[in-house]
Amino acid sequence: MSNGPDASARLEAWATAIASASAPHETDFAVHTALTYARGGRGRRALVRRAPSVTAGSGGELVTTVLPALWDALAASCELLKSALGSPVVANGVSTATLLLAVHRRRDGAPPAEGTGGSAPAEPATGGGELLVLARAVAEVSRRLQAHGMDPAAADQAAASAVAALHAGRDEGAGAFVGLLAGEGRDASGERSAGTPRTGLRRLAARVPGLRRSARARGR
Repeated sequence: MSNGPDASARLEAWATAIASASAPHETDFAVHTALTYARGGRGRRALVRRAPSVTAGSGGELVTTVLPALWDALAASCELLKSALGSPVVANGVSTATLLLAVHRRRDGAPPAEGTGGSAPAEPATGGGELLVLARAVAEVSRRLQAHGMDPAAADQAAASAVAALHAGRDEGAGAFVGLLAGEGRDASGERSAGTPRTGLRRLAARVPGLRRSARARGR
C-alpha cells in the first residue's frame, strides 16, 4: 500500500473504532486485519478467504471472526456508504438500535419510524422516513456480510453498529476510511490531507470507548 503515514493512522484509528462497535472481541487484531485488507493483493485475498470460524482458547472452542468480512463488506459498499455519510438528510446522531429498526421496517415495506434516536426530519424527496438513506447502507453491508456466510441477525447487528459508528464520526474521516479500505487515496507522496488524522483521532476517541488510550499514545 502506497498510502502515507497519515492514511495508516486513519486506518488504525477507525479499525479500532469499528471493531469496538461491531466486534469488540476482535479489537486486538483490528488494526492488523484492516491494514492487510487495505494493502490489497495476496494478503487481502488470503484474509477474505479465511474460514468464518477459527479455533481458539485452551478448550479449542470455535470463535467467529467478523472483521475480515466486515472490511470487505464496507469496501464493497464504499460509494453507498460515502453517499449516506455525506447526506444532509440525517444530521443528528443515530444509534445501532435505531438503525436496526429502520432496516427491519424498510424490509417490511414501511418507512422508518419518525422521531426515534434523535434523527433528523423525514426525507421528502423519497417519501421515506428520515433514516432511509442510512437504512439502505446498513442493508447493503448486511447483505454482503451474509454473502460471507454470516447469520442474518448477526450481519444486521454488525452492519448497523458499524454504520452508526461511521455516522458518528462522519466529520472525522469516516468516509476516507471506507475509501482507504476500497483502495482509494493511495497517494505515494504521503502529503497530509485536509483534516489531520491525529486531530480526528482525538475527537473520535472522545466518542468511541477504547480509543482514548490509543489517542493519548499517538498525541505524544
